[in-house]
Amino acid sequence: MKVVWAHRLLFCCALAAGILFGGCGVITAQSSSASAKSGSSVTPTALEQDFFTAIREGNTKKVLSYVPERGVDLGPQTQHATRAEVEQQFLAHRGLYCRLFDSSCIDAPINLDNSAHACSYRELLTHSQKVRTAASAMTRNGVHQAVLVARIENDRCPNGKLIDFIFNLEADGWKLFSIP
Repeated sequence: MKVVWAHRLLFCCALAAGILFGGCGVITAQSSSASAKSGSSVTPTALEQDFFTAIREGNTKKVLSYVPERGVDLGPQTQHATRAEVEQQFLAHRGLYCRLFDSSCIDAPINLDNSAHACSYRELLTHSQKVRTAASAMTRNGVHQAVLVARIENDRCPNGKLIDFIFNLEADGWKLFSIP
């Protein structure tokens, strides 16, 4: 699991540098073999638009459609959650649901030195001074992956200045591998 986190950190730093210093909105390196493997023509750029739109709109069904049956890794400690567990959190409006869609139910300790509250990714994507998103594709250990990154400028929220989602290309399309 530490290797996954190290790869994620290195890739996100490189991608963030491209966003910050290159002024680019989208970075893609889609190989033709990735499209051929899935039989799908969904590029990382299209995935970026579709996925971030689903979060902005609070579309839990769309986001859940990206979670494979075997589940997804959550957070920096890569806690694994099955699709059924993710679905249950969405239905109960707790855990991952709060982190993705609803700031009011995020269970975060109160910091008396800072009146800012933790913000959901939806709030960060819809109520920030500046949001830049990017998508990139790569192949690692024979697995085609897409990394979606959002760089956020928001003075009201202490969390989430850089949000990244890792997807694997499977037979039925892009599926989440990791959620921050």
